[in-house]
Order: sequence, then C-alpha cells, then structure tokens
Amino acid sequence: MGKVIRKQASVEDIFADVGTTYERAVARGGTFQALAEQRIGPVLAVVTHVKAQIAEAEAKAGPAVAALAAENIKADKLLGKVSDDVWNALGRPAVDAHLSLLFPGGTALYTDGDVATQPRRMELLVSLLRSGVHPHLPADARDTAADAVEAAAASLRAKVEPATAAKTQLDMLERVRTALARAAQMELANLKRLYKGHGLREVDIHEVIPTRSRASAKKAAEPAAPVS
Repeated sequence: MGKVIRKQASVEDIFADVGTTYERAVARGGTFQALAEQRIGPVLAVVTHVKAQIAEAEAKAGPAVAALAAENIKADKLLGKVSDDVWNALGRPAVDAHLSLLFPGGTALYTDGDVATQPRRMELLVSLLRSGVHPHLPADARDTAADAVEAAAASLRAKVEPATAAKTQLDMLERVRTALARAAQMELANLKRLYKGHGLREVDIHEVIPTRSRASAKKAAEPAAPVS
C-alpha cells in the first residue's frame, strides 16, 4: 500500500509532493481536482506567498550583512590603531597597569564576541578614555582616541541595526516555512483519506499523490556500516 510523505521529511520534499499532487489532480479533473483544490489549494497559495517573502528578505539581508561585515573589519582595525597610538603616546611602556584598564588583554575585549554588541563595548572604551582613567595619557592623545572610537562605534551601530533586523525576519520566516510544511503534510494525508472516502482506488490515488516507501526511508536514515 502506498504511503504519503512523512511529516519528518524535509520541507522541500513535502512542498514538492504537495505541488506534484495538485498538478496531477488538476490534470485528472473531477473528484481528484475538486478535493485537491479544497484541501491543498489554500496551502499551496500560502507556500507561494511565504517563498516570495523569504526571497525578498534574503535580497535585503545579503547587502545588509555584507555591509556589517565590512564595517566590523574597519572598526576592528581602528581599535588596533587606537591601541597602538595610545601605547606610543605613553612612551611604549613594557608594563603599564593603567593601560591595562583601557585595553585588558589587548583589543580582544572590544573586537571579539557578538558584533551586534560591539558598539556598546566600544562606547565603554570611549567612556574610560574620557574619564581620564590613565593619569599620564596626554589630553590631546586621549581626546583623539576617544573621538575616533566614538565615531567608529556610531558607524558600526548604523550597520548592525538593519543587518540584525533582516536576519531576525529571515529566521522568523524560516520558522513559518517549517511549520507550513508540517501543515501541508497533514493536508496531504487528509486529502488521501478524502479520496478513499469517496471510493477512489488506492492505485489511482497514488497515481496522483507521490508514493513514499517507509522501508526505504528508514533504510536511508540508518548509518552506513563501518568499512573494515
């Protein structure tokens, strides 16, 4: 006996089977078409809409993420330069406890981690510089460094917000897509029950609904035996 695709199958495979079923049902006409339009027609309309939304979101996310990556590289380089400039302004000390307050372990505190929070970390450095935490750092060097980091933080934040918004939207749409696939599989199973309830033969039903073998699916999921 033929089987409808499993709900654990991939999203794309489920959508493919639902689309194929609809096309075949329309081609056969009559009860096949009428019930397919009733059960899976609305689902396919939503699938088309969600796919269009994902494509649009991806088109926006690509440039936004690329712009953020480029700005992040600029910000990291700027932080490295500021660290070197401050060290030079202090006479390149081998050990400096106050300098460690500004750059504990180097610039990693500011450059490593989530880029979305990096502007805040950079603003912490601006605050430390402006507060005069290092008593021997010349005022002009301190102000120049603070201004540069502040400007870089603002530029990075301007790129973080659109990239984060785009990635969040994509994540939400992918979740919707997954949930929609599970709903589509259920509607496909319901369609088969409707066909059977209308007295259609199993063999005819699976000339419309693609047949999925449970045995082959299980075998494909099993890990391959190790090669000795």
